[in-house]
Amino acid sequence: MIKCCIFDMGGVMVRDYQIWPQLLPFLGLTGKSFADCERNLIETVQSHSRGEITENDFWAIYPGITCRQIPAHDESETLFAKFFNPKMDEPTLQTVQELKSGGMRTVCGTNVIEAHYKIHTALKQYAVFDKVYASHLIGLAKPDPAFYKYILIAEGIEPNDTFFTDDSAANVESALSLGMNAYLYTDAEALSRQLQFLGLIKKKLPRIKLIKTRKLFIKVPNKDKEYNRDAEKLLS
Repeated sequence: MIKCCIFDMGGVMVRDYQIWPQLLPFLGLTGKSFADCERNLIETVQSHSRGEITENDFWAIYPGITCRQIPAHDESETLFAKFFNPKMDEPTLQTVQELKSGGMRTVCGTNVIEAHYKIHTALKQYAVFDKVYASHLIGLAKPDPAFYKYILIAEGIEPNDTFFTDDSAANVESALSLGMNAYLYTDAEALSRQLQFLGLIKKKLPRIKLIKTRKLFIKVPNKDKEYNRDAEKLLS
């Protein structure tokens, strides 16, 4: 029986969370992320996301990796915070709230850096969760199986007692390898169907159209085969 639902943050709970489209041009770099620039650069970011180095440490290392200086900027805010403007995905938030209203424990398992964690907290974007397991605080990051094991031990549950969703296939595969009920997130509608299929939230009844005639109303159900198709996919 599922006792706890674990949700990723960026790409699941929030949108507009990627800083690369603004940060890379500001730094004079090209590519979609640091991963397209220098291998050592993305490894250094990952170290920061595990809390092994601070953001100041990262920017101290940066010139040596890229042979570039950091452009002048307002130092009242960090560069990782400068372009970070996450927005909650309301349909997904409503689904999590529905879970909570039914008594389900919901937690967040997120790869995050300190600056972004502080912004999420200030915006109360973690408020829907009973607990947040942040990579920079626990010293572990997805898809490392140790990340999930840490949460399982902290929550006092077995892998099969959990529902986990993430927009990264690698993260989902890692969770599946441990025996967790893990699903790739695509959108709030698919998430809701997955949770309905598992019996964690109530199945939505087909919407009814009312067609008015002279003397009576006739109820006509909408044709809706999507749920059955998705159920078949989950079983395959």
